[in-house]
Amino acid sequence: MKNDSIAIECKSVGKTYALSTEQSSTLKETLLRGGRGKRSTNLIEALRDIDMTVHSGEIVGLIGDNGSGKSTLLKLIAGITQPTSGELTVNGAVSSLLEVGVGFHPDMTGRENVYLSGALLGIPDEELRRRMPDIIAFSELEEFIDAPVKHYSSGMFLRLGFAIGIHVQPDILLIDEILAVGDQRFQRKCKEHIRMLRNSGKTIILVSHDLSAIQTLCDRAVVLHKGKTIGEGRPYEMIGLYKQHQFVEARRRGEAPSAEIVQRNRFGTFEIRFDAVRMIDSSGAERYIYKTGEPVRFEFDWTASKPIRYPIFGMSVMSDQGEYIFTVASDVTVGDVESIEGSGVTTFDFEALDLLEGSYSVSFAVTQREDGPGSAFNFYEGFDAVFEMCPFMVEPGEKGYGLHGLFYMPCKAKIDQHAKSK
Repeated sequence: MKNDSIAIECKSVGKTYALSTEQSSTLKETLLRGGRGKRSTNLIEALRDIDMTVHSGEIVGLIGDNGSGKSTLLKLIAGITQPTSGELTVNGAVSSLLEVGVGFHPDMTGRENVYLSGALLGIPDEELRRRMPDIIAFSELEEFIDAPVKHYSSGMFLRLGFAIGIHVQPDILLIDEILAVGDQRFQRKCKEHIRMLRNSGKTIILVSHDLSAIQTLCDRAVVLHKGKTIGEGRPYEMIGLYKQHQFVEARRRGEAPSAEIVQRNRFGTFEIRFDAVRMIDSSGAERYIYKTGEPVRFEFDWTASKPIRYPIFGMSVMSDQGEYIFTVASDVTVGDVESIEGSGVTTFDFEALDLLEGSYSVSFAVTQREDGPGSAFNFYEGFDAVFEMCPFMVEPGEKGYGLHGLFYMPCKAKIDQHAKSK
């Protein structure tokens, strides 16, 4: 349970590493240097100007891509390394689950390694003997605890390390990417124990790419990118910010689906072929991140290699799980068009994109009436069908803030309180 006392405080904390590299040189230069080439040193800023306050009893999640500085920050808090700049204050005993099982001796039994790990953590033998039954029971290694750990599977190895780490009763517990220990049942048990530790007043910093764990376990989350904080707040909001940032970075890098994905997600006879798809906002700009309720236009460029009678264009908005959310076709919005040829553009305008926060994509297709106006049509046997392309994101804005699901549905509510009878 969070209280007002501060467990961890970072003030403009930075960490810089010196990376030395050896450059090739001439044979003469190498001989004169005793066989060594030229050396150069590059400075790598792993963290820059980190400001963060964690109160006692909080669970705070750190979110970010690999190389964003999450593990470096944990190592600073654990005292494994020191900040290059700024001020870091840690109040309380720290236990770190950064690299579970580091320090285990392969020829020693599981029980002996518990004592070894406890000694490294400064826990007296008497205290370890008292906690040993709980550690063994939690790891579920009763049958193997007196066997050398070199015979353990990787899952058994991690389970024992996790059990030791969470039973040393620290004031502050640091967890880095180890919630995938064991099967799903064991993972649930680990998460329940983390909640129990929080409820007992322990402070926990959690790093995980499992965003659902961040969502369900943490009171707050911090998003890091290239060593800097880009957001801090409620977990679901920071998860949305992180996904949005990933999306923006992917578009900036010009990432495109592989040829295999395109081939798997596209089929048709291609007498009409889509050339491009765009999303256009109310100002006429191309954009792929929208707030709930904003207007948007989808534009589909196409080329027809021959005249096509009674064409039908359709589009669907898809969830990030590949589910159809909404489908519309030109027979409803435009009606029957007698014929098209050459090149052109088909547009679908939405007065309000009433989707809630999340990641989405578009599927689109073109086919034709089977027997003229009013007759049936089949997109799956048509000219061009493209599935789950053109990814876009929706962030809540004012209209969708605090709401969960897929669609925004206007709603008014009131609470009437009746007078108590005497």
